[in-house]
Amino acid sequence: MAIIALSVACQTQSKKDSNSTATDEKMVVDQLLAKAETLVDKEITVTGHVTHTCKHSGKRCFIVGKDADLSIRVEAGGDIERFDRELIGNTISVKGILKERRLTEEYISQWEEEVKQKEITEDGSAESCATELSNISNMRKWMKDNNKNYYSVYFINALSYEVVE
Repeated sequence: MAIIALSVACQTQSKKDSNSTATDEKMVVDQLLAKAETLVDKEITVTGHVTHTCKHSGKRCFIVGKDADLSIRVEAGGDIERFDRELIGNTISVKGILKERRLTEEYISQWEEEVKQKEITEDGSAESCATELSNISNMRKWMKDNNKNYYSVYFINALSYEVVE
């Protein structure tokens, strides 16, 4: 019961404070990612086009906004048992809590070493390795440009969703 009261108190405060983002604001993926840093651990509602659902467990899906290069992972939670494959190609509105995972420079360096070792074995994954190395390079560039010692990966712990027309 205390958690519910705390949640209501936080929502009421955010509506009164003109400098904060209202948690009931509906956004598309592009808008969410543009201000994600300020919305971590807050309840959000985002609309996006489903590009992928995890084949075996159905516990994850990925949605994009207007810019198809910007996607966010959505984790099944709340009353959601799974994201069915039939969702691919549909637009959904997801209500959930925005979360952040920070990839440290140390983690990224270890990942890069693993990719380079995999590349050396020439097991037919050269194309995959090139993509991963490009991603690592882009992460480092972002970290330098933003003067950060980590790279943020945002995802949503979904509470509910609905297909929108």
